[in-house]
Amino acid sequence: MNRNFVHLATCIWLAGLCLTGCHSAQQRAAQRTPQDSLQMLEDHILQVHDSLMGKIDALRQASATMRHLQDSLHLQDTSWTRTIGLLSLADSAMFNWMGQFDIDKDTAQPELRKQYLMQQLQYVERVKDSMYTALDSARLLLKPYTER
Repeated sequence: MNRNFVHLATCIWLAGLCLTGCHSAQQRAAQRTPQDSLQMLEDHILQVHDSLMGKIDALRQASATMRHLQDSLHLQDTSWTRTIGLLSLADSAMFNWMGQFDIDKDTAQPELRKQYLMQQLQYVERVKDSMYTALDSARLLLKPYTER
C-alpha cells in the first residue's frame, strides 16, 4: 500500500509539473510582442548565416581538390564538372545573399520588416540547400581518392 501511495504521489507531482510548464509556455507565448517575433526571425536568419560561413572553407577546399584531381588525372567525367560548378554556384550564392541582405531594412515598419525577413529566410535556406547538395556531391566523388 505504501508503495502504491508513493507511486500515486509521484504521478500527481509529475502531472502538476507538466501543467505548470504548459501554462508557463502559454504565458510566455502570449507575452511575446511582434518585435520579439521579428527578433526571433532575424536571429534564425543569422544562425543559418553563421552555420554556412563555417562551411565556406570546406566548399572551397572541395572545389580546389576536385579541380586538382580532375586536371592531374585527366578526368573527363561530366559529374565532376557539374559538381565543381555546383560548388562555385553555392559559394557565389552565399556571398550574393550576404551582399544584398540589409539587417536594418524596414525597421520602422513591422509588417514590411516581417515580409522582408521571411523572404530573406527563404533565400538563405535555398543557399543552404545548394551548399549542402554541392558538398555532398563532392564528398561522394572524392571518396575513392581520399579514403586510406
